[in-house]
Parts: sequence; structure tokens; C-alpha cells
Amino acid sequence: MKNATATEFVDRIKRLVGNHNLSVEQEYLNEILIPDSKKTDFNLTGDFLFDLHNNYDLKGRTIGFDFLGQLDENSDFIFFAISDPFYIGLDKKTNEIIMYDSEISQVHFKLAKDINEFINIILLIFEYGLDGWISEKQYSTDDRLSLFKKIKGIADTEYLTFYEQSYGN
Repeated sequence: MKNATATEFVDRIKRLVGNHNLSVEQEYLNEILIPDSKKTDFNLTGDFLFDLHNNYDLKGRTIGFDFLGQLDENSDFIFFAISDPFYIGLDKKTNEIIMYDSEISQVHFKLAKDINEFINIILLIFEYGLDGWISEKQYSTDDRLSLFKKIKGIADTEYLTFYEQSYGN
């Protein structure tokens, strides 16, 4: 998804979840995985993070990480998610997506060169993880390595450390 909009992102999530036949007992997954719109009339500005948080209820939504209910901004970063204990945000100076350790006030990992690259990686991870959510699939080392290989096709080397530690070993 090149230069994805918030609505395209949410529509893609809906399509990915919709590709699976959820049982009645699994309907709760829609509430966890698919953001609800806050209103019927969308206010789209072209700023992905602002549009996503302004138009969709993200509290409690899990898409490879847990969305914060609102954007949390300081002088250097705009945080939009958490992967406990780290915050995920946009570096205002570089536009890179980072994982931030608030205890030591330091960037722990660089995750992507920009929001579009990050969204492509997250959607790939989301699609990969759906079978685990829906059918409780147990992933093998080969499954994880295959995912990491796909991530390597998206991100430059300087952004791969987190993904290698998560999926490449």
C-alpha cells in the first residue's frame, strides 16, 4: 500500500479478517482486530496517523501491537501504539517509525523509514498472524523465517533488527 490512507488501511484489515469464516464463538475477534469508525462522516486530512486516530476508535485494537486510544505527542515523537513496555511512534525529525523505551528515554529500535513502509510491514505481520488468532495455528521456525524474508523485501537493513529478533531466529 503506497501512501496508504487511514480508510484504505482499515478496509484492508476488514478484507483480511473477512477472508476467514469466523465461527459465532470467534465474532469477538472483529472487536479486537477491526477498528470501528467514530462517525459516519470522515474527516480526512491526508495525515495517516491523525486521520486514523481522529476517525476510528482504536482503543483495545491489536494489529501486531496495541494501539493507544489517542496520539501522544512530545517535542520529538508522536506515539500511536505500544508493544509493552515500549512505545511505537513517529520521529518528527526523520519521519522514521521507532520503538521507544520511556524508562531510559531512548529509541530502542528503528522499525521503518516512514509510516507507509511500517504499514506495509504491519499488514504483512497481521495477515501472517491471523491463522494464530482464528485457528490457533502454531507457527514453525520455517513460518517465521518466511515472514522475516518478506519483511526483508520491504525494509532496509537498518530497520530489520527488531523483526530479525522477533521472526528471524
